[in-house]
Amino acid sequence: MNLRASKKNNVPLYFQLEQIIKSKILMGEFVPGEQIPTEKDLCETYQVSTITARQAILNLVNEGLIIRRRGKGSFVKEGSKDIRNIKTLLLKGDINDMIPEGLETLKVRVLDIMKIASPKKVPTLLEIGESQEVIQVRRTRSENGIPVSYIKNYISLEIGRKIKREDLCAYPMLGILRNRLRISLTGGIQYVEAIVADYDIASALSISISSHILYLETIIFARQKEPVEFVQTFYRPDQFRYSVKLGLKTK
Repeated sequence: MNLRASKKNNVPLYFQLEQIIKSKILMGEFVPGEQIPTEKDLCETYQVSTITARQAILNLVNEGLIIRRRGKGSFVKEGSKDIRNIKTLLLKGDINDMIPEGLETLKVRVLDIMKIASPKKVPTLLEIGESQEVIQVRRTRSENGIPVSYIKNYISLEIGRKIKREDLCAYPMLGILRNRLRISLTGGIQYVEAIVADYDIASALSISISSHILYLETIIFARQKEPVEFVQTFYRPDQFRYSVKLGLKTK
């Protein structure tokens, strides 16, 4: 993959690389205490110079997300999530509101349904063993040939093996779990952040690497607060708007 300097926005390569690494930290691909790729690896992966890779890492060190250990490399700082000092706006609603409107008009493409080793943050979120495999479903939704969203669903093997490919083309995962598999869903929690696209996301959404996107992280629960599904959804901001309907209680 190759980062390119944007003449229109004058975005330097080191800043693009810095944002990609930061996004991977926010999404849990690089976890606290884990070593990130070396400057050499970053240069080879993103086709940038050593100076560019070094500046990107230095900026993340100065920001407090990464620490350098002499002779060992660069590591995600423990407690890096707290360093971001994120303020959370808590909104409550019905689980049905987590299904975006207008899905029926979008064309769904199922990229793959695979049994994979659990990505780093999935075992904790689904409350399964770290060595336990999961089913990963990857899809895109498009309108008039333009990708709107890229979705990754992570589900236990027991549930995932019951999901049919044809259903994935016709229904949102919540509908499949509830109506097809008859799982009693009780609620969920969703987080929304702005990140930049890496190669995988950029390819799926037909955008440039390091483009800004809207990232939704969702955990769906069944009875007894048992996590059933973990979802990563990536939206093109030029094709999607996130809105919340608010009511006001009167005394």
